[in-house]
Amino acid sequence: MDEKTLTHHVKALKKGNLSHFDAVYEATRVQVYYTALLVLKDESLAEDIMQETYLKMLESLPSYRPKQKFVAWLTTIARNLSINAYNRRKRELYLEDEKVEGLFGGQQDASENTYYLAQLLAVLSDDEKHVIIEHVVLGKKHKDIATTLQKPLGTITWMYQNALKKLRRKAGEDDA
Repeated sequence: MDEKTLTHHVKALKKGNLSHFDAVYEATRVQVYYTALLVLKDESLAEDIMQETYLKMLESLPSYRPKQKFVAWLTTIARNLSINAYNRRKRELYLEDEKVEGLFGGQQDASENTYYLAQLLAVLSDDEKHVIIEHVVLGKKHKDIATTLQKPLGTITWMYQNALKKLRRKAGEDDA
């Protein structure tokens, strides 16, 4: 969905027309899910945070200003909720070592490809993972990623290039 159409649906939703919610959800669900997954590294929790994000979005919609990009605003909500959930879960699982290992990237019934991808991504910092996934998987522009992460565009471009080099090196090691 293009930005203009999304803006139309958001304005209608902001006016209280809930029939536009499905269109907004379909246009933004992938970005919201991957934003949560980047922080939480747990598919089930990411889905829970998605639901919470859309409830929070409906609650906070009156404060949304159309000058902001809606997707950036929404993914910021998802990211903040994810960080809160991650910190809560980290405190809860502190004493349960085996569960903590699973939360931080242990292999949990993953296919070989998912495991291989996790091994590749393990060489990246959290911000580098965020940039790679948002740019490659979600197709976001570096400018939008810079806005979401609140970093200069040049930093995002550098992080992206550096992350690609790290991934190529790691993939080369695993092939040898």
